[in-house]
Amino acid sequence: MSKTRTRLFKLVMTALLAALVVILQFLAGIPIGPFSITLTLIPIVFGSVTLGAGYGTFLGLVFGVMASVMSITGRDVGGYAVFEANAGLAWMMCLLKGAMAGLLPALVYKAFKNKKAAPWILVGSSGVFLLLAGFALGKLLPSDMPGWGKALTVCIAALIAAAYLLVIHLALTKDSAPVYLASMIAPIANTGIFIAGMFIFFRSVLETWAQGSNVFMFVISAIVGVNFVLEFTVAVLFAPAVAAAAEVMKKRRIIR
Repeated sequence: MSKTRTRLFKLVMTALLAALVVILQFLAGIPIGPFSITLTLIPIVFGSVTLGAGYGTFLGLVFGVMASVMSITGRDVGGYAVFEANAGLAWMMCLLKGAMAGLLPALVYKAFKNKKAAPWILVGSSGVFLLLAGFALGKLLPSDMPGWGKALTVCIAALIAAAYLLVIHLALTKDSAPVYLASMIAPIANTGIFIAGMFIFFRSVLETWAQGSNVFMFVISAIVGVNFVLEFTVAVLFAPAVAAAAEVMKKRRIIR
């Protein structure tokens, strides 16, 4: 494919992915308490890995703008509280975490695509994730839940964990660990920058959400243990699709 046609293809693909980011942000947010689990990281990672860092950063900025709009309009309850506290800093935080969620997957993919250590890093990060997921499950189960309810929840969690491990197995057998690592870094950047920003600039909002409990433990149990775990799971489960698309684009010489 010529350079002109490749560039045109990437521009058209970026426009389509940006539209998908907008649609998903409006329609597919999953509210969990004061937070919202976003599905928009999927097209962002796809664009970042297959098109490059610049395109991924742009898609991340689109995500940041849409997250801000959703917060200002009150569709994101937690985001609304943050913007009410300081709109300027909230805008900066949304744009920064969006941009990094779009930039870092491309950088991670490029850094690890030819590294033998990538599968080992993938396995290690998966172990940490499963530990956090178990912690989140313990926090989600109410103490007064009947025994059958707890048993059903544990069975569902076991099935999800099995699916996750199957996806990781596919990554190792097909040598696509770099794509999976790129998919993982997006929710890490999104949640990590949000947490850092909340501790530095919006601690009073965190204290309100914690409702008198320890703020640090609230962040670990609610934001990391629930919000991050769910976003991370979604990113990993959709990673095979990203890996397949990257392989197709390699064969067509759209990416290297």
